[in-house]
Amino acid sequence: MNRYETYKDSGIPWLGEVPEHWEVKRLRFTVNLNPVKSELDIPEDTLVSFVPMEAVNFDKNLTLTEERNLDEVYKGYTYFKNGDVVLAKITPCFENGKSAIAQNLTNGIAFGTTELHVLRSQDSINNHFLYYLIKSDSFMKIGESEMYGAGGQKRVPEKFIKNFLIGLPPYCEQTAIAHYLDTKLGEIDALIDKQQTLLEKLAEQRTAVITHAVTKGLNPAAPMKNSGVEWLGDVPALWDVKKFKHLCKIITGYTPSKNNDENYDENGFLWVKPDNLNDFKEISDTKEKISVVGLKSNYLIPKDSILVCSIGTIGKMGVAMQDVITNQQINSFIFNELVNKSFSKYLIYSAKGIFEHMANDNVVRILNSNTQKNIFSPLPPLVEQAKIADYLDQETVKIDRLCETINQTIGRLKEYRTALITQAVTGKIKVTDE
Repeated sequence: MNRYETYKDSGIPWLGEVPEHWEVKRLRFTVNLNPVKSELDIPEDTLVSFVPMEAVNFDKNLTLTEERNLDEVYKGYTYFKNGDVVLAKITPCFENGKSAIAQNLTNGIAFGTTELHVLRSQDSINNHFLYYLIKSDSFMKIGESEMYGAGGQKRVPEKFIKNFLIGLPPYCEQTAIAHYLDTKLGEIDALIDKQQTLLEKLAEQRTAVITHAVTKGLNPAAPMKNSGVEWLGDVPALWDVKKFKHLCKIITGYTPSKNNDENYDENGFLWVKPDNLNDFKEISDTKEKISVVGLKSNYLIPKDSILVCSIGTIGKMGVAMQDVITNQQINSFIFNELVNKSFSKYLIYSAKGIFEHMANDNVVRILNSNTQKNIFSPLPPLVEQAKIADYLDQETVKIDRLCETINQTIGRLKEYRTALITQAVTGKIKVTDE
């Protein structure tokens, strides 16, 4: 990539040299931050766009699906209009890069979450160039270090944005840089999308391989019989079909009182919550530990049990690598001698679809243990279970390696994307109209 002919010291350690003809300014001299809604002079019943935080995306755009009357949102919400740049100020939305350029707003006006900063370009700065400035690695990292507040309530202050120093090229050059980044990032994003599609196809392949082996076996010539269960269909003739209650105990976890310090002990048992689960994740450590004080023995889940999220994200699963305790969102499957331990995780994985199907449709989806106990499951002979588990261990490792390679590629593309933005808006590469 080309560099500019001459550079000068910006006087800012993190920015370093900038092109000779660029100015160095604080953002306060190029933008109006959080403009006041009192500037509006329109009827109270004017329809405007309404923008909650989930409508602020990561790709410059807003998802505009809600509208409200002005008098409903005038008090208590953040005002902005077409052309403004909006930036999430609260953790983790800021660190995740939630920001956008307001476009196509209803009557040109929007009101949204109070957790937004609004940056309105003055004549000296192009709003698309401004957008990329706040997406640069420098702005994001320094902004994160300047956040104040506690825990999940940390926010980026106005003062940081106003005093942030930038290299400012002439307006026509800003336009060229923004157009260049639009084009190049579009190409990078298309590559990332292709990699994501590959991951989705591999996930589908993984599910298909596991489900077929668990429900149909490894011998395509084996005689089959009707299982009498809709989701299973035909199964090998020598297999049994049994309800889960005949194969395992299913234990629902619990959450001990936070008011009793004795319940939480760093030397206690691992306390597993849904965030600890994922497909086949081996649970060998957790942030929080639970003591045995006042603990009923049936809440202690033994090693090798399969842990399944049954409230919220139905079907997330993990394997206990030691004795654990789970919270009330998790049902633990403790299999008996009829089921091979290595086979058990694949058996549960193959049932994920039926778990999701049988969960209720409340605001928070729930699948209780009694429902799970009465779900039918295929049961091959133990020797065949071991063979299926060995086969699936080999096949899933192959798929997981491919997924790991693809994730590494996606990671490198995202790093390159961030680096390209930073290099372009700080003048480390030369961008021209061509």
